[in-house]
Amino acid sequence: MATEPLKFLSEARLLELRAQVTANRDRYSSGDFLDLERENGWAIETASVEIDSDALAALDGTARTAEADITNSLLVYNALKGMTPALAREERVWTRLTHVEGFAYSRARWLTGKSEEQLDVAVRLHMFASGRTGIRDDNALSRLWWNMHIASIADPHDPEDALRLILKTADIRSNFVERIGTAARRPLAQAVIRAMRIYPWITATERTFRDFMIALNRDGGGVLFEALSSTEADSLLANCAEKARVLQSQAA
Repeated sequence: MATEPLKFLSEARLLELRAQVTANRDRYSSGDFLDLERENGWAIETASVEIDSDALAALDGTARTAEADITNSLLVYNALKGMTPALAREERVWTRLTHVEGFAYSRARWLTGKSEEQLDVAVRLHMFASGRTGIRDDNALSRLWWNMHIASIADPHDPEDALRLILKTADIRSNFVERIGTAARRPLAQAVIRAMRIYPWITATERTFRDFMIALNRDGGGVLFEALSSTEADSLLANCAEKARVLQSQAA
């Protein structure tokens, strides 16, 4: 495995790329950015993170399944040795990666079949990383790193299994990550993962998990989980699971 220092864009290059999305349509649809990559401002190095470009080259953007997202999340996370949450919030890192080392994957996964204005929209959403939610949920590569990072918080002992639970469906990921601020609330994230294992039926359908999270938001919204024991947290989530079960039985 050959690694090299992680590179990122200068602010000027980032702004330039963002302004030239329409002008670069041919590059996004059938070309690349390798000629531009040799210009100044495309390869600012950070000594704190090593990148395995071969691992990124192994990403599969053709399969749009939960299993593919799991495999790709593991690849990206393991390919960026030393990456920290602080650096992972930097748009210049992910925009460089989607345009160079991870360009083939990013195009195959998010740009294939799109043209003209549709292509421009997809590029702005998935090839850049604007704002906190854009980095966490939309950028073609950063969303994969954050999947695994959140899973490692939710279960540091078996993060891959936690990842599989979180990515079982797109709706479960959305509810787990976006509703409860998982990355910022370790005890809550860990309690939810435990509940998903104890009561596997709450992830049997997207509607069931959504009802579970609604109950959790209502009953646990004002609870300081950081002050609860694991037993107390599990008891609260057991009540939420039961309420979701009742809702499902009423709807049946």
